[in-house]
Amino acid sequence: MSVQVITEAEEALGHLEHLTAELRSRGWTVEVAAPHDRRPSALVADPRTPALNESVIATRERPDAGWSYFYAWGERIASCADPAAAAAALGGVLAARRDN
Repeated sequence: MSVQVITEAEEALGHLEHLTAELRSRGWTVEVAAPHDRRPSALVADPRTPALNESVIATRERPDAGWSYFYAWGERIASCADPAAAAAALGGVLAARRDN
């Protein structure tokens, strides 16, 4: 009998893929990176102003808690159970920067 073990990095990548699909459906540019020596991340940008971007990770809030999306500096964006809320928050941040 074979057993499949999903690592935390693979689970994080799965959550980022859900967010990526949501963001791309809204017209945002997203690049996902999953280097073997770091946690997977997504670089999100407005295609009209690609220099304005945010890096996002997916991680557990606590060892016994659910998964959430976070900005690279550690601020929580939204639960991974709600990628639409995370996409809306990211879009709002990037649009505000663009309009300033």
